[in-house]
Amino acid sequence: MRTMAGTRFVILTHCVASLFLLTVANGAIIRLNCDTVDDKCLLKNVFASEDDRFKEIRNERYQSIIEFFDCHIHTLPPIPYINKVKANAINLVRVEENTFSTIHRLDVSYNRLREISTKAFEYPEELLELNLNGNPTLKDFAFLSKLTGLRSLDMADMKLELELLDINTFAGMAELSTLNMSDNRITSIPVGMFAPLVGLTDLDLSRNSITKIASGTFAIATTHSYLRDGIYHQALNFDLSSNNVSIIENNAFLHASKVNLRNNKLIGIGQYAFDNQTALEHLDLSGNDQLKNFDFLHNLRALHYLDMSHMNFSFDGVPRNIFDDLDSLTTLDLSNNRILEIPIGIFAELQSLNFINLRHNSISHIEFGTFSMRKYDLIDEIDLSYNNIKELNFLVFVPLKYLKTLLLHGNKISYVNAKQLTRNKSLYNFGIQNSNVRCYDLIDLLGSLKLVLEPNEFISHLPNVDGIRCQP
Repeated sequence: MRTMAGTRFVILTHCVASLFLLTVANGAIIRLNCDTVDDKCLLKNVFASEDDRFKEIRNERYQSIIEFFDCHIHTLPPIPYINKVKANAINLVRVEENTFSTIHRLDVSYNRLREISTKAFEYPEELLELNLNGNPTLKDFAFLSKLTGLRSLDMADMKLELELLDINTFAGMAELSTLNMSDNRITSIPVGMFAPLVGLTDLDLSRNSITKIASGTFAIATTHSYLRDGIYHQALNFDLSSNNVSIIENNAFLHASKVNLRNNKLIGIGQYAFDNQTALEHLDLSGNDQLKNFDFLHNLRALHYLDMSHMNFSFDGVPRNIFDDLDSLTTLDLSNNRILEIPIGIFAELQSLNFINLRHNSISHIEFGTFSMRKYDLIDEIDLSYNNIKELNFLVFVPLKYLKTLLLHGNKISYVNAKQLTRNKSLYNFGIQNSNVRCYDLIDLLGSLKLVLEPNEFISHLPNVDGIRCQP
């Protein structure tokens, strides 16, 4: 380095970015010349204080991407006509006026942002993706209302409270399809805030502190829904897992295809919480061990997947028609509950059911007709692993003409009647690991069935048949 007539030249060898510094007043004017690496401009080891300023980056040498790497800068330089800027984790504090001309994708995640100017973008409607993730010091979001062309917005891990946002923040974002607000401090959702997001497909509010879903909270009249068989179908997914939601009021959801409510504190869901024309296909209620009223299930005609695991659930006191209106249900997960017995006919109306998971309960007996269906018998897999079954008449499964997989791992069964079991001609997979079954019985099954193992539990150091421990 050498100084001459007030001008200081810095030559950084072995760096991708070349810097020219001209001292002015209390700071310096920094010129950035970037080298092309994998069709992008890579700026590396750039350090600039609050007082330093940049000259506009010239784009003759790169095509569409600028990436800052291992830098420490207070604000971004002026950036003209670019597809994407990746400026994450560079200790950025401010995005000033006239920083961008035309830009489509901007990543400023995990910085120390305090301000983004409402005039930072010359053509704000051109921005399609914005990642603000990990900027807990950013509290002024007035700039968002100008970004009417956004398709994806990530605001996760920002210590965000929705009270900080004007209720009309999203009013012009009809094209926004993905909004991530997970891992924040959201306790309530203003009714109507998300209503303008008619193009939304994914809303992630997981790992917040939301306590209630009020009527109209997710009344989003999506433009991509269509009517079929009297039901509106659309791809609109809500992730509300790991909150403190206790109540969901009637008409909370207008359209939804998937709702994840795992690990909340639900005690009540309104009978009409999901609009009766909503084509909800996937519902996860697992981990809500205080929920006892399931009347809302009767309105979910299009539901394909229902997870009621880890809910302290049993059939005691539950109406026998609990599942009667779930005509489209293909998967029912009741694992890790407190089910002692299964009422005959409880599944009789589930005409589309393919898989039922009952593992890790306390079931001791399976009666004839337990899995009988009134109209169609489509069950192809039953998992009764890790219950308290000691004896089992395998003829109870013979009427299930499409049953392919029967899992009984971890029970106390000591005898398997091969003749009974193999009378079901559709059965192909049989699981009986971690039980007291005789090796002789397993040998009898080898010619007819495939013995399936629990993952990573192949037994080789004890008496076994095909890796399944057995009694000689």
